[in-house]
Amino acid sequence: MKLQPESQKELRRIACGVALCTAIMWVVFAALHLVGWVAFDYKVILSGIIGAAVAIGNFAGICVVVQKVIDEQDEKKRNTMLKVSYNGRMLVQALWVIIAIAAPCFQAFAGVLPLLFPRVTIYYLQITGKYKPLKPQQEKVDISVEDDPAPAKAEAAQPRDEGGEQE
Repeated sequence: MKLQPESQKELRRIACGVALCTAIMWVVFAALHLVGWVAFDYKVILSGIIGAAVAIGNFAGICVVVQKVIDEQDEKKRNTMLKVSYNGRMLVQALWVIIAIAAPCFQAFAGVLPLLFPRVTIYYLQITGKYKPLKPQQEKVDISVEDDPAPAKAEAAQPRDEGGEQE
């Protein structure tokens, strides 16, 4: 299935944001390594790459499933597809977190942190005004006054008796 151009654009933006955030994370790890607080070795690089790939893959999964769901006519089937997709993507992320923490070849923090980078990227795009969600088009309402009745004729200039006053 080929993604629609708008989905491709958003996926590229998220991928670039995740890559940038991962590079910044590596720079922070390198700076902390110079101070002697953390180790900066292949584990940090490997964990960052795989964590970023899982994060980008998760977002790509969202794009693909939403595009499939839009074409589906049956609402029950759409809801099922969304639930299955969500559960599958969360399972993949949970497995990655477990592996990143348990496996000695990964640095846990550097592996898990990239999973948050798509959200950071979206927040950045919203704050800078580069991302504006599409607003649903509302049906235009005709508020013309062509159907208004003709104005009432002005009454003759006679004093009106409204009551309440006695002479």
